[in-house]
Amino acid sequence: MTTVAKLNHRRKLAGLPLIRFNLLRLNPEDVQDLRDAYAAMYEISELAIGDRRGYYALARGHGYDQDLCHDDSRTFLTWHRSYLYSFEKALNTALQWKRQDKELELTLPYWDWTQFNKSTHAANGLPKLLDEKSYKNQRGDILENPLNRAKSLYRTLSQNLADEQAYTQRFPARFKANIALLKNEVDRYMDNPNFMSFQNDFNAGAHGAIHVLVGGESNSPLPGNIGDMTAVISAAYDPLFWLHHSMVDKVWFDWQTLHPDANIPLHVLQKVVYDGRVGKDLIDAEISLRYIYSENSVESAVATTGTTNTLPARSLSAAASQAKELSLGLIEGGFVRAQLDFLRLHPPKESFEIRAYIENPACNADTGYDDDSYCGRLVLFGHGRCHGAPGHCNPAQAVRDEYDLRAKHPLRYEHTQYTIDLTRGLRRFIGRKKSVDDLKIYLIVIDGQGKVVAPESIKYDGCSLRTFAKQ
Repeated sequence: MTTVAKLNHRRKLAGLPLIRFNLLRLNPEDVQDLRDAYAAMYEISELAIGDRRGYYALARGHGYDQDLCHDDSRTFLTWHRSYLYSFEKALNTALQWKRQDKELELTLPYWDWTQFNKSTHAANGLPKLLDEKSYKNQRGDILENPLNRAKSLYRTLSQNLADEQAYTQRFPARFKANIALLKNEVDRYMDNPNFMSFQNDFNAGAHGAIHVLVGGESNSPLPGNIGDMTAVISAAYDPLFWLHHSMVDKVWFDWQTLHPDANIPLHVLQKVVYDGRVGKDLIDAEISLRYIYSENSVESAVATTGTTNTLPARSLSAAASQAKELSLGLIEGGFVRAQLDFLRLHPPKESFEIRAYIENPACNADTGYDDDSYCGRLVLFGHGRCHGAPGHCNPAQAVRDEYDLRAKHPLRYEHTQYTIDLTRGLRRFIGRKKSVDDLKIYLIVIDGQGKVVAPESIKYDGCSLRTFAKQ
């Protein structure tokens, strides 16, 4: 079975953005990777408190003993996006260290606190994966759940607590009753096109409510009876904090999808936030930070290779009867949009059309748009023949470094975004079924004369199907 860490490693090699998944859509192997990664971060901190791969080094940046978070509420979203990014990278580095495996790219899942299901959640409304104090591994051993609690520098060094009191605590008695309200609030935030009021409402609304409701307070007279999530100074020591803020970042990510032209204040764009990153470099998570979110299962996130590393193009006669096959695995219904994303597609000199057909390996130039298997197209407007000296149109010949501050080559394709909208075709194919296993899509490339050319005529590193669920 392909795990999140292995899948994302392959996506990284192909230049695709990594995927953060819903915590409750993870497979058992992914949950174990997450547990082991957290446990590895705890272990590193016990060995060396200042090690940047360790849990303490990250958690202390939010409150005790650095309190870097709340110097400017106007940068709430950018600060926490950068903070979460640093934690995610440390989490993966710790897992690589523990497993002695560099071919891992674990991403941090998000806890969707607008949902509740008796089969996956505890009676208090928290996911069982986070609420249960122990779990049984594959060998049948009962182990402490590293997603339930962690040692806290605030408790041990500031409050002088020891033994069981050294670990984070939660008292979420009031949380479950608020889940429906949280869902309603997020829906309301999505309708607001103004960045600053969206951010302010979210920060002081659902975001803050999760902290207060999950942290809670105990009636016990013992010291440390205030839940750690309740206070800024201690919140990031709770393992749940990061999964909560992954959801916060996803809500912002989804809001950005709905309001792509929203005006971001200059102060937010210029402000330096956690780990020295500048706000403007944190706005587009997919392009700048190379990650996206998915509400689908891990099995549905199949990535396929492109044409940049394939064999040399075949002759036109051989290519004319062949289409490029994409095996996209499990496709789940219920989406509002489905699109095929092309990674690092090189802008072509000539103009081409790419047509997509579902389960039709015999498609050719005569297979029209009215064919039942047709599901979308992409028309590439070629930039024309090179007008310069040899090498002028080759980005590799114009590499910039710290000694060359000129503008980047105009044909660099790192940030090109090309997609084919497959929504109607896939909906028609799936029909009333909930999902389709092992879906295959065939791509044919048509030149300006209406003839099929070799798929390798279009160069790209990889592609993957992305679906968008209802808000």
